Amino acid sequence: MAVAQRTTYRVFVDTDLGGDPDDIQSLVHLLHYTDILRLEGLTSCTGPGSDNSTAKIREWVLRTDLDHLRRNGYPELMAEDEVLNVLRQGAIDAGAPSAERSTAASKWLSDCAKREDPEGRGRPLWVLVWGSLTNVAQALHDCADIAAGIRVYSIGSSNTTHDPAARDFVYHFMEERCPRFWWIENGILPRFSRDTFRGYYSGGDQSGIWGNQAFIHHVIRGRGTTRQGMFSTVLGDAFPVADWPEGTLKEGDSPTFTYLLAPVVANVGNVNDPTVPSWGGQFAAPEPSRFPNYFTDLPLPAADCQRTINRWRVDYLRHWKLRWERYGGTA
Repeated sequence: MAVAQRTTYRVFVDTDLGGDPDDIQSLVHLLHYTDILRLEGLTSCTGPGSDNSTAKIREWVLRTDLDHLRRNGYPELMAEDEVLNVLRQGAIDAGAPSAERSTAASKWLSDCAKREDPEGRGRPLWVLVWGSLTNVAQALHDCADIAAGIRVYSIGSSNTTHDPAARDFVYHFMEERCPRFWWIENGILPRFSRDTFRGYYSGGDQSGIWGNQAFIHHVIRGRGTTRQGMFSTVLGDAFPVADWPEGTLKEGDSPTFTYLLAPVVANVGNVNDPTVPSWGGQFAAPEPSRFPNYFTDLPLPAADCQRTINRWRVDYLRHWKLRWERYGGTA
C-alpha cells in the first residue's frame, strides 16, 4: 500500500532583516515551521532602513534554538546547521542588475533554482521576498533559465519604492522574455492603496490574546531558551516589537509563507491558485491572457484587500501559538 508523501515546500527567503524588526518576527515564526517550509536559501536583501546584515539573520537563527526544539520532541524541524549553511549575503545597494552586481545571494538563488528537487518530486522553488527585488532581478539577469523553476511571492509597497529599478526589471523580464513567469506581487503601487499584506496585522479579531500587543505579552514573552547562556535573555523576552505600528506584532512579510502553510495545516487555500482565499491573501490576475501566472492585490479598496488576510487572524495566530508553546516554560 502506497504511503502518501508529506506536504513540504522548497523555500528560499530573501529578507531585508535589519530595518523594522518585523522581519525578525517573521523569521522566528517561519523557523518554527521548517518541517513544512524546507529552507534552501536564506539571504539578505536591500530594503528600507536595512543594513543587509547576515550577522543579524544568523543571530536570530541561533536565538530560535532549533536544535533545542528537535531534542525536545520535534526532530522533524530543520537542524540549525542546515539553516545556517544556506545563509548568503545579498546586494548592499539598490539598483538595476548588471554584469558587475552579482552577489553570493543572487548566485545561490540561481544554483538552488537550477538544482533538481532533492526529493525528486518536481516541486518548484518558492522565492519569498521580504524586501526589495534586488537579488531576484540579479539572478534573472544572470541566469534567465531559472524563471521556469521558481515561484516568487514578494511584498511590494515600500520595498518597491526602495528599489523601483529592480522591480521594473522583473516586470519587463516577464513582459519580454517569460510571460508565464509565476509571481504574486502583494502591495502594488501606490503605497497604501491596496497593500493586502497589511491585513496580517491590521484589522481582524484583535480581542483578548489575539491583539497585536497582547499576543506578545501573553504568548511570546517568557518562552524560549538562552542557548545555555549564550544570550542573556530567552528568545521570547528578546523578541522585538515593530517600529510601526509601534510596539506591535506586525509580521508584515509572513503572508508569503502563511500562503503556503494554510492548505497544509488548515485545509484553506490552494498554492497553485492565488485567486482562492488563503491565509496569505487573495489575489487577481490583472492580465490573465497576457500573464497567466502574474497576480496582484484585488481591485478593491485597501480595507477589502486586507480583509482577505485578517479574516483568518485567530486561525493563523492560534496555530503559531501551539508551535511557540513547544518551548514549554523558560529554559
